Parts: sequence; structure tokens; C-alpha cells
Amino acid sequence: MIFAPMNVNLGDLKINVLDHGSILNMGPNQMTDVFISYKRNQGYGEQNGDIAPMIIPISFLLDNDVSDSPTVKNSII
Repeated sequence: MIFAPMNVNLGDLKINVLDHGSILNMGPNQMTDVFISYKRNQGYGEQNGDIAPMIIPISFLLDNDVSDSPTVKNSII
């Protein structure tokens, strides 16, 4: 399965990435009862391209949180 990257062109406006729960609105819109919550652990640096060299590929993750995302959605509707 091949996933092509998203590409949105609106005249002179080019949008490369819409991330988690992002919304692209055109004109008058009202978003009601929207709730997005996530936690992302990220390291430093990126490897881009097909032939990106990896020199000393060492990684370490320290995640001391007891609960990663303690959130509650309270709806007003």
C-alpha cells in the first residue's frame, strides 16, 4: 500500500501538512464540541530522503509520566 503525501494548493496558498485534528476552513465556519488530546515523544533530528546515512544509530527514551494524557472531554451540547 502506498500513501502519497498530502498536497493542498489554493491559488497562491500551499499547505504541506495538516496535523492531528487540524482543520482548514474556507469562509465562515463554527466548530462546536471539538476535543483533541495526544502526547508525542520526539527525539532530536530527522532522517529525510531515500539514502540518508545513519552514523552510530543509538537511541534512548525516558518517559517517566504515570499517565501520558490525563484529559476529560466535557461536552456543552
